Amino acid sequence: MFKSVSLIIVVVLVAFGWWFYSNITTPQADSGVRVNNLPWQITVRDPQTLHVLDLDIGRSTLDDAVNTLLSEYNLAWFDNPDNSISLEAYFIRVSKSGLRAKVILQLDASGLDTDYLKKNSGKPEIQTSRSIKYPLDDLAHTLKDRKILQLTYIPKINLDKDMISSRFGKPSERIVVDENTEFWLYPDKGLVINWNGKAKEAFHYIPLTDFERVQKSIIQAAEQVKAGQAKDT
Repeated sequence: MFKSVSLIIVVVLVAFGWWFYSNITTPQADSGVRVNNLPWQITVRDPQTLHVLDLDIGRSTLDDAVNTLLSEYNLAWFDNPDNSISLEAYFIRVSKSGLRAKVILQLDASGLDTDYLKKNSGKPEIQTSRSIKYPLDDLAHTLKDRKILQLTYIPKINLDKDMISSRFGKPSERIVVDENTEFWLYPDKGLVINWNGKAKEAFHYIPLTDFERVQKSIIQAAEQVKAGQAKDT
């Protein structure tokens, strides 16, 4: 009996999520449910700053995100193959205006002392990208003023292409990697949507000043994947 009730609840929640994305309107609309803080409500404040989900990407800090997203989070830094380092905060359960998601923040890692970080990090983990991940939860309080450089939003429910385009509009450019992977680029909004037919979609919010660099890296990565596929055929 308990399993049956649980299944019904899950089905209802998933159906509600689809309805919410399909029917909810922005505060400027004339009718419907009026909410704020939706992932397609993006304001370009200036070339260095995007406003989305109540945060100013390019200006807000980790501490601002903690107070705004109201979710448990994990903090880690990455030792990358190109000898650079990166700093990320992973928010596990974010709920904004009824929509549930995971949120990943890329934080400013400039000036960090890698020797100090290694001494105060958790057990390292080698990633598929060959980066080495070091948990940093014990140092979260010392990094709370780190600025948010980029934000990635991963919805709880899977979205099809029609639903995405109805909310975000037609992209300026589509980069097709294979039948299951596409990147939709919106340079005027500072947005890249990673559509994946076999996994969760991801919305990447990037200030305009950094967009061209990200665009070039996506094109390069897509070409590498296609080259590898051609060799296998």
